[in-house]
Amino acid sequence: MITQAKKTDKNLSTLIVNAIGEIANTLTGENEKKKILETLDFYISMDINRLSYNNICTYKVGSELAGLIIAYDSNRVNELDNPMLQHLASKDIYLDSFDKECFIDEFYIDTISVFEEFQGRGIAKGLFAFIEEKAKALGFDKLSLLVDVENLVALSLYEKIGFKKNTILKLSNHEYIHMLKNLS
Repeated sequence: MITQAKKTDKNLSTLIVNAIGEIANTLTGENEKKKILETLDFYISMDINRLSYNNICTYKVGSELAGLIIAYDSNRVNELDNPMLQHLASKDIYLDSFDKECFIDEFYIDTISVFEEFQGRGIAKGLFAFIEEKAKALGFDKLSLLVDVENLVALSLYEKIGFKKNTILKLSNHEYIHMLKNLS
């Protein structure tokens, strides 16, 4: 069952780290896994930011969290990043912005992650279909995401569900393929 995340949901930060790896260090300003997870939990509990529970939909099997998808309006990136940048500034880490991940007028899929024991059951496809319908309902014509240039399994999945390669972007000193899916 896919539902809107709640502030109190557990293990969301673990799924995020599983998906974004070292980008979590950049977003949190931390290097220790425990502190990274704590900072991500803090971000998730906030009402406004890219990783807020308001931008997360969860997939549960029974009562057990199986996966999540984080997606938002690309036109709100600056607004969504500001609370995180302010938090980093409180740690004496000053950034003007995070690396560019998306372009204007896209419904951007920031993160999709499924726990290993639930993989292969169509959960990711279900989350993608759910977010595609949400994007259409909000009036978006484009859905976008990034995939690591080396992650050929994910790239193949995204192409199978209709995403096309658009350009290469660099995040945290690593290259990612920006992919688009037209919804109109």
